[in-house]
Amino acid sequence: MNPIDDDTLQAYVDGELDAPSAARIDAALAHDDVLARRVQQARAVRMKIRAAFDPVLEEPVPARLSALLQPPPPQAAMPVTPRVLPVGGHGIGTTRRRETRRRWFVPGAALAASVALLAVGLWWSRSGEMVRMQGGQSIAAGALTRALDKVLASEPDANAPVAIGLSFRSADGHICRTFVLRSPPARAGLACHGDTGWSLPVLSAATPSEGGELRQAASALPPAVQAAVDARLHGDVFNAQQERAARDTGWR
Repeated sequence: MNPIDDDTLQAYVDGELDAPSAARIDAALAHDDVLARRVQQARAVRMKIRAAFDPVLEEPVPARLSALLQPPPPQAAMPVTPRVLPVGGHGIGTTRRRETRRRWFVPGAALAASVALLAVGLWWSRSGEMVRMQGGQSIAAGALTRALDKVLASEPDANAPVAIGLSFRSADGHICRTFVLRSPPARAGLACHGDTGWSLPVLSAATPSEGGELRQAASALPPAVQAAVDARLHGDVFNAQQERAARDTGWR
């Protein structure tokens, strides 16, 4: 049985463990393949979450939403009747203070959750319905699905909303393709074909060239996308003939 629980493993991936605990996991990784896979999966999930939500959280909050976060105007002070605490200090006053702290914390937590949900909603709406969620997994939709199904990297269209880059067969046997969503906010990502369509293991902010235009999907991939490709690549990327043959057979 692996003695390293999920919470400890996540803290290791996030860099939050102290030096002795991190060293213990480093040593275990050298001879524990199962643990190494768990670390790789945790890092992939962390990378995907950061790539998807960091750009949204960096955007300024709209004025109408900022207004909701402002404290309410002060109300007229109410007269307070002094209370005498029983001996020992465990009277009504202490209980009331604890209840007040709890009442303040619950709305604050609810507000934080609402802001987080708002950020998620903004990101999905700005993706132009090219991405949807299914079973906790990001899946290509709309124009992105059509591009992944039909477009060849050897026949680029500079005006298309989606640019397709590398195509290759991953170590698990599925065909994967890199892409760039040109519509703001521009995103680069990796899509892998499966029974439910094109899953998206990673999405990241696309990198503009020095002239301000988006780079080709096959070049200068963001680090998160390049890492995902490197982790899955089995053999060589497809040439034009192999890519066309893969499309003609439904990317199987």
